[in-house]
Amino acid sequence: MIKIILNADDFGKSPNRNRAVDDCFRQGLISSAGLIVTGKHLQDAVQYINRGGYVGNIHLHFNLSANLLHEDSDDIPLTEVMRKDSFFCTDGKFTKYKGLPKKVSDIFKWRVVYQELVAQYNKFIEVTDGKADYKHVDFHLWYNLTWPVSVALNLFTWRYKIKSVRYIGIYQQSKRRYRLFRLISWNPFVKDVPATNIDYYLSKKHLFDNYQIIELYCHPNYKDGVFLDDSPSYLKHERQPMLKQIRMLKDSSDFESLCWKNFS
Repeated sequence: MIKIILNADDFGKSPNRNRAVDDCFRQGLISSAGLIVTGKHLQDAVQYINRGGYVGNIHLHFNLSANLLHEDSDDIPLTEVMRKDSFFCTDGKFTKYKGLPKKVSDIFKWRVVYQELVAQYNKFIEVTDGKADYKHVDFHLWYNLTWPVSVALNLFTWRYKIKSVRYIGIYQQSKRRYRLFRLISWNPFVKDVPATNIDYYLSKKHLFDNYQIIELYCHPNYKDGVFLDDSPSYLKHERQPMLKQIRMLKDSSDFESLCWKNFS
């Protein structure tokens, strides 16, 4: 039997997204969620967490850019050094993702990234009052596949004794440059679980026969009153009703649900 971590991304990004993630927890559709602490809707998400009593299933989702889905999250770095960096920010706010530094010389930006990671980690501990999962961290999958972020992530996981990280997606594992960045960020004490979205898993299920555990991530949201798995368009997957996604997953698989905290 395969073990699946059903994880919701981008908790804290918008009121509709926060409500959708909360509904997922209440209906037993997910087992974990990553909280982003850089937007103006953070406290709204924290209120849902406290009322729902699922703080132990929450971990940190690092964020280094503005929202690609045009939600009014107003993402602002927590450190002054990041706010002043013209690559990451404009007028003190994160810019929309344009591809983080790719030149080898940009590796020296690792100090800027590292300070921001530490600040976001400390903020996460503060808003969750020491009760959340502090041994697993998430990235948007393209963040840590760059020179400075991979170096900063390596140092961060060692210093803070992180046990598990979402490094790269399953469909990225075959590409050489992604494997290179994974090697740079490598920490032998950190568990690396393959990750993909629900649509990809359902359409390529035969590829997972040899896996014992995987993470399936989703992006719960309410769009025009519809409860969706609002996976970003750049993933090239059709947005699906959230309940339909989970029903299709349960009908297609015999699996055990696991949360990151139990795994790490």
